Amino acid sequence: MPSPAGSAGNTIGALPVGAVAGLRRPGSMRSSAADPEDARTDALSTEDGRRSPGPLATWDGVRSRFQPGEELTFDERYRYAQLPLIDADHPLALATSPDGSYRAGRYVEPRVAVVVPVPVERLFVDPIFLSYEADLASAPFAAKLARGIELRRAHRLHATLASVDASDDLLTGLRSAVGAFAPFRARLAGPVIGGFNRGRCYLPATADAFEPIQRAVGGRAVPLVGVGMHHFRDELDPAETAALAAFLERWQDATLFEWTVDELAVTSTHDDLVLSGRTLARIPLRAAA
Repeated sequence: MPSPAGSAGNTIGALPVGAVAGLRRPGSMRSSAADPEDARTDALSTEDGRRSPGPLATWDGVRSRFQPGEELTFDERYRYAQLPLIDADHPLALATSPDGSYRAGRYVEPRVAVVVPVPVERLFVDPIFLSYEADLASAPFAAKLARGIELRRAHRLHATLASVDASDDLLTGLRSAVGAFAPFRARLAGPVIGGFNRGRCYLPATADAFEPIQRAVGGRAVPLVGVGMHHFRDELDPAETAALAAFLERWQDATLFEWTVDELAVTSTHDDLVLSGRTLARIPLRAAA
């Protein structure tokens, strides 16, 4: 599970922090998909030393690149959609969104989506991910992470593939569409903070199967699929932001976790952190590989 801010937890079996640069898993898979909220590039070196874009190139378009003296500040969406769930009394938290759809970080009508569940029982014992967690826990900005929220939602970690309409025959149609796919490999890459939900850190997720599944369930093919992993409860000063920028750079080319996806889920939630979420169905991937 995520280690408390400021502690050196989750270090059993961790790799030395100095080994993180360019970290790769043996035989690491590479895919061409991505999804819609933040961005980074998993770049490959060419013979002349230049870096060519890899499967996560789309994420670079939204990746925040912090300049010396810059501070991490929250954008409006984070202040009405995420921060009220982290700390309702925070001075920067907005009680409602401009259109009134969010109130105290929640919305009235549930939102239904097809998601890729992350197997947290494997993620939080994975040596590379534990090394990443240990580095995060010892960072100068760690005390400003909302680690309590991470613990509350750890069992809900997922990557959203497509939003769907909550119609009466929804599950029947999804079981047919999704069940036609075979199990596939997925990958979580190094962390990204972008200009959207600025205050939330995503782990980009990739798999060749993402786009075909998005189309099969009637959604649009989106190039940025990510797991909302970390959340800040306070903005950062320049020194803390510089440390964050170094942390993001240190881990950006890493493969943090890989696994075989053998089922998708249909979830319903009244908030973006899925604290109110429930699983409507789990759909095994049954087709022969």
